Amino acid sequence: MDIKETELPGIGKKFSFDTEAHDTLVTVIHHTGKREIYRFMDDKETPHSLIELTDEESRSLGAILSGAYFQPAAEGTMALLARELTIEWMRVDARSHLRDRTLRDLGIREKTGASIVALMRGDRLIPNPSPDEKIQDGDTLMAVGNLEQARNFGRFCKTGF
Repeated sequence: MDIKETELPGIGKKFSFDTEAHDTLVTVIHHTGKREIYRFMDDKETPHSLIELTDEESRSLGAILSGAYFQPAAEGTMALLARELTIEWMRVDARSHLRDRTLRDLGIREKTGASIVALMRGDRLIPNPSPDEKIQDGDTLMAVGNLEQARNFGRFCKTGF
């Protein structure tokens, strides 16, 4: 897939690509964080539709599309996963005791039983982050475990136990 990138002075950046269905998708990322997604059909000059998203909505959609929330699997596997696996997301803010510490220093798995499987930093997904990854203000941690481990993770993130 060929993604075209264009600088939009005073606005931000534009990214566009053609889909297999011969539509063109154009995303404009404003300096403010706002995103606009345009769908052009059949090489038309005027967009068929427009979706406007905030920065937070865009990041959530990006995580969904990248498979952070869901990876298609066989029927039997999905039923097992639904019963046994819980995913918990936790956003780190400036007051968090997690900030400026590495995953190794925090010992999240040892303390909660949950494993950090991904980290969202800005618009970047960091799958399977290194134990030496330092947590920053604004990061979102994705942990997996059973229900009790996920609850422990949430409590640990909020209170430090």
